[in-house]
Amino acid sequence: MASLTPGAQNENLVMPRGNISEDNLEEDIWVDDTNDDSNPESNLSQEWMWRQKRFHIMGYREGITEGKEASAQEGFNIGFRQSVQVGRKWGLVWGITSAIGCLPESSVEKLIPNIEIRQCLKEIQKAVQAISSDKALGIYQESIQKGFLV
Repeated sequence: MASLTPGAQNENLVMPRGNISEDNLEEDIWVDDTNDDSNPESNLSQEWMWRQKRFHIMGYREGITEGKEASAQEGFNIGFRQSVQVGRKWGLVWGITSAIGCLPESSVEKLIPNIEIRQCLKEIQKAVQAISSDKALGIYQESIQKGFLV
């Protein structure tokens, strides 16, 4: 009895003759018999069942892959939206304080007559300039993990 994998291209494969008992159900159902084409419907049935199972497994695997990709894309979209909003606010603070810090003191006095506000802006500028991009990213990540940004 020759053992072949399902789907093998061999027209000479036929079902075994005789009764199939529970004892020999686990034996190979394909036999190499070049003289007998007695049950082609059974061969087609076996081939159909094998292909159906194969495509079911392939579909399941593709579904899992698609699900993972869709989930990852959704998470990326949410994270991107959150980070853009926070990044924009951080950029505004950094840009405004940097611009004011580059101006001569006489111009800053004209723009911001209140001395307390000017002093507060200078302190904010020093604090913002002390934070590197990597440190700002770390602060952002910590705030997400603690649930501050949702």
